[in-house]
Amino acid sequence: MSGAAPRRPLIVRPRLSKLWRDLTLRRTRTILVVLSIAIGVFGLGVIMGTRQILDRELAAGFAAINPASATLTTVEPFGADFVDSIERMPEVGVAEGRRSVLVRIEVGPDEWRDIQLNVIPDYEDIKTDRVAPDTGAWPPPERQLLIERSAMRMVGAEVGDTMRIKMPDGRLRDMELAGTAHDLFALLYVLDGVAWGYVTNDTLEWMGQERNFNELRIIPTEGRDDRAHVEEVTKAVRDKIEKSGRSIYFMAVPEPGKHPLSTTIQAILLVLGAMGALALGLSGLLVTNTISAIVVQETRQIGIMKTIGARQRQIVWMYLGLVTAYGVLAVLVAVPLGMAGTHAFTLMIAGFLNFDIESTAVPTTVILLQVAVALLVPIVAALPPVLKGSRISVREAIAAYGLGQGRFGTGRVERWVQGMLDRIPHVLSRVPRPTLLSLRNTFRRKGRLALTLTTLTVAGATFMSIFSVRDSILGTLDQVLGIWRYDLWVMLERPYRSDQLMSTAMSVPGVVDAEGWGFASTRLVPKEGEDDLGSTMFGFIIPTMLMAPPAETELLAPTMLRGRWIVPEDDNAVVVNTEVLKRQPGVDLGDTVTLKLGGRDSDWVIVGVAQSPFPSPMVYVNYPHYARATNDAERAGSLMVLTDRHDLAGQQAAAVQLENALHRAGFEVTGIFKMAQERAEAQSTFTAIITLLLMVAVLLAVVGGLGLMGTMSLNVIERTREIGVMRAIGASTRSVLQIVLVEGALIGVMSWTLGAIFSIPLGIVLGNAIGRTLLQIPVTFIFSTLGAVVWFTTVMILALVASFLPAWNASRVSVQESLAYE
Repeated sequence: MSGAAPRRPLIVRPRLSKLWRDLTLRRTRTILVVLSIAIGVFGLGVIMGTRQILDRELAAGFAAINPASATLTTVEPFGADFVDSIERMPEVGVAEGRRSVLVRIEVGPDEWRDIQLNVIPDYEDIKTDRVAPDTGAWPPPERQLLIERSAMRMVGAEVGDTMRIKMPDGRLRDMELAGTAHDLFALLYVLDGVAWGYVTNDTLEWMGQERNFNELRIIPTEGRDDRAHVEEVTKAVRDKIEKSGRSIYFMAVPEPGKHPLSTTIQAILLVLGAMGALALGLSGLLVTNTISAIVVQETRQIGIMKTIGARQRQIVWMYLGLVTAYGVLAVLVAVPLGMAGTHAFTLMIAGFLNFDIESTAVPTTVILLQVAVALLVPIVAALPPVLKGSRISVREAIAAYGLGQGRFGTGRVERWVQGMLDRIPHVLSRVPRPTLLSLRNTFRRKGRLALTLTTLTVAGATFMSIFSVRDSILGTLDQVLGIWRYDLWVMLERPYRSDQLMSTAMSVPGVVDAEGWGFASTRLVPKEGEDDLGSTMFGFIIPTMLMAPPAETELLAPTMLRGRWIVPEDDNAVVVNTEVLKRQPGVDLGDTVTLKLGGRDSDWVIVGVAQSPFPSPMVYVNYPHYARATNDAERAGSLMVLTDRHDLAGQQAAAVQLENALHRAGFEVTGIFKMAQERAEAQSTFTAIITLLLMVAVLLAVVGGLGLMGTMSLNVIERTREIGVMRAIGASTRSVLQIVLVEGALIGVMSWTLGAIFSIPLGIVLGNAIGRTLLQIPVTFIFSTLGAVVWFTTVMILALVASFLPAWNASRVSVQESLAYE
């Protein structure tokens, strides 16, 4: 029987008692570990929950409006008879004509915004792309208008207000805002600074506009979910329109069954999800760090347990039980917060997308995933240090003691640091001894230091890379917009004499230069058997845009890759961008391409190739020859203006005076685009995305801060007896505080340095991913100095805050308590 006693397993109660003591007596450690796990689980749950809810709700909401498979906008109007002829085509199941007119709405004193007024034939029986009532009257009362709800902030009005509308000929109409409508497609244009409104045909006639259509929306008879079939039907309708003598201005063929922005949102959520998973991974590192320190700290206890008969398996399960308890506590924190965060985040994204959420209930699969991750990831992270610690022999465990563990100078890194210090004795002599001790202490626990540095480095690299992504995207946007050197683009109701336009514009104070341009939506006539609809962007078909500036213009500066720019002597010469060559394989410099202009084919010779700023095919031709080819000799449909001020306020003031001058001269203005406003609107979209990314980066920063606090707490606990020896030989409270605080600051500086280095490749990858999603082009990387400064300040504050509490506790330990510590 005496031989059986050592093999007797430990009874359950002592193990449970130890588990409870570890959780309650080390409350600071428990809180740090639980919070770190909970933050990672929270972030992952919010992203996954939001993604699944958006997928479910957006698909249901989009299907409810019976979306059109294709929308074709024409330059020349058409009537109801033509719509009926389209609907009689065998391959077309639904055809609906609409009318859209771009006018101006007064939003402040001498401040006007563009608004697209839409006319739907029958508001009570909308066939496709249904618009729903939101507040106020429905349908739009006569001589009143509705505004899409997402544009209400833009126009700065409330239901019942009287709105002043300016028509292209300058006439004013006062109309009551009778209510708001909800249109899922409106957001695409609101983001571009154009509000959407709704009126009836009778109201449009009262406003002086023709009673006809310029938009055609279609749904195929069958195969509406087959994009290839939809494109074939769209080509047939396009050809019928062109054969009627009308030209296509714009075509939209979105991905069947998907909101046009759904792909973009999913890509953004994918990036956020990856960062949430990263936060969870960092939490795992913190668990590894903490459990490793616990095992080292309790080495003698492990030896005692083995002496009285504990087996390795029992010790492993005991510590894994502690880790499981951490996971359970993290679940109790993360799941409720995750559900609340998912609710708030989903509503925020839904508001951004302008659609309603019927239910924000978090799917059960997401909750189960959170529970599984909270329990499994800590166990996986803790297993290596637990297995390693449980293998220690009784002799090694009993021989271990706390004074001087992890001594400096035994490893390659420490010897390198010591060698560097020995080479600069004149500097070393001026460094306070507590600072030197902090430097040596930093490298005493290399494994723990590596894990802590990894956590803070990843957090810092992510944080700084997001700032760099912002600067890179805005820099790329400036490069893209930089090819257009004008400040104002005046769109005219019809072409006018170019010399009269420029003379009127140059008479306006603040106008430096003005040019009359031709502008048209054209189409590359394909070779035999190569017909397609054109380039796609965000699921839309992008037409080939033709710009016809004077050859000697200084208001346009595309980046030429090959060949030359147009010259005044050119007739049928054309400069194409690289996107055109992608659409026409085998076509290059010197070749002839055929463009569809005004319903007629015209041949042009390629003399140059320019860089594509966007994935949109664009061609540039000499204005005089274009005007003759379109029977608009010496007339221009657009006026490009350079002002003496390039900020938004200056452009706004110049636009008001310019529009008034043009109206007095008898020119009808459809709209005025201000380049500063275009940039600001694009920047606001990017800022919203960057803000979402920064929210996740803050989670990483919190995890990193918790990791550093845990590391410093464990370091101080391990050195309790060492601190007692220092206090016994005369070390002051200030010296003890300084040792710990400087050690934390050194870790912060090292992590910042590594983070700045790794933020460059991460920023390039992340920037290209977001750039291709939002701009459809790669971005030019720009390292953000502001991001580096902000993170340096943040990490130093984190380091000092994380170190202060352990340092304060260490400085208050008496000599008797510290020397008695086991």
